[in-house]
Amino acid sequence: MPRIDLPPPARGGAYHAAGPVEEAVVVGPAPRNVTPVKPVGPRFPVGSPLSYAIARLAAFGIDVGLVAGVLTIFAYALIAINPLTGLPTNTQRGFDVTLLMGTILALVYVIVAEAIAGTTIGKLAFGLHVYALRERGVGFARAFVRMLLRPLDALGVGFVLALAPAHRRLGDLASGTIVTRESPLRGFAPYLGWIAILIIAGLPFVTIGLPRTFAGAVAFYEFVPGIVHRLIGLLHALIGLFPHAA
Repeated sequence: MPRIDLPPPARGGAYHAAGPVEEAVVVGPAPRNVTPVKPVGPRFPVGSPLSYAIARLAAFGIDVGLVAGVLTIFAYALIAINPLTGLPTNTQRGFDVTLLMGTILALVYVIVAEAIAGTTIGKLAFGLHVYALRERGVGFARAFVRMLLRPLDALGVGFVLALAPAHRRLGDLASGTIVTRESPLRGFAPYLGWIAILIIAGLPFVTIGLPRTFAGAVAFYEFVPGIVHRLIGLLHALIGLFPHAA
């Protein structure tokens, strides 16, 4: 059988054959049954495990907090009556649902941004990027699975697993993804991320004006403690269901 030379794979990459390989594999441009495989290791640097885990936690907090906060201020300033409850947005229950709406939209934003771009504003600020291990893009299915398991990771499991040698939380393990400090934008990513954060944070001031923006900020100060108080009460009630575990 004539020998067919294989072109070298992309830097740090390899060819993974989908079927059995006998004496040779014909490769010009990569065949259809061949998938480039990204190795896990030095090609996906994370730096200091502790700073990496903190950066991941902070990035998610910025994504959800920034987007939910801005959307809630917009809704509070522009919608007098919450469409879901029929209550004024300047009441505790009305504000609760308004904030919940903003939080849900923020989580949807994270899914869409990771699926399409592999990163978010918060991740850009810390130079983080999400990669699928065996495909180029993350895609909506993987991004959804990552989000679906965040409640479990939020209990502390995700932070511990991010410190472990594999540096992959439950959402990463289930979706076949990994988050690394190797951004395609390289050193420009943090600059772009923080500029985007400042722009989004300033949108309410530019669009609805200083007085309404200030009123929305005061609403957080007024109503968020009530939300925290109820969450603590819920936690105590859950602990009361398992007295022996406590």
